[in-house]
Amino acid sequence: MEFHPERDPGLLCVDVFVGGLHVNAWDNAFYPPLLVKKLKDELGRLRPTTAPPVGFTSPSEYFLMVESWMYDDAGTGAGTGASAEAEEAFARCAFLEWGECTDQVTAFAFPDGDRVHLACRMRDGDGAAPGAGSGDGPTVVSVSRTVLVETLERGLALAEREWAARLAAMTGRGGTDDGEDGEDGEDGAGVRSP
Repeated sequence: MEFHPERDPGLLCVDVFVGGLHVNAWDNAFYPPLLVKKLKDELGRLRPTTAPPVGFTSPSEYFLMVESWMYDDAGTGAGTGASAEAEEAFARCAFLEWGECTDQVTAFAFPDGDRVHLACRMRDGDGAAPGAGSGDGPTVVSVSRTVLVETLERGLALAEREWAARLAAMTGRGGTDDGEDGEDGEDGAGVRSP
């Protein structure tokens, strides 16, 4: 995550990358309270060490199975033959559902003990997922769960700080919106995991 606090006084501009893929290049201006809530939700799911989801084989194969369930025409997941237990596991793996800025990426976080496998694919401009035969596989990266959680925690702390400063400036309760917020050299430019 790379924060750009100087770009917009009312929104939080954040570039999000998964495995080097810039997943929100078309729109990086997040509504601050939504971003804060979504980061807290992700942390709630990813902090605990958990076993891989039911039927997990590899991040790429599981991504295709979950994507098929997610985009089933009937909307029921029936096309995958998934059990109710598997469907619950699929739903828990959804990642980066952070509002309009991440609408054009399908992403999942598959826990695997001390590791998390992130898998994502960009969707077409109209939001449609590529067909299974498109040959356009997902981007996959496996990271330490601890590093991912620390990255999200730093992102949350920065988002909360930036939003509090902007809210104070908008309501006149102190602080100024001089474009300098977050440019302290420590974490204003970005929050990245190795």
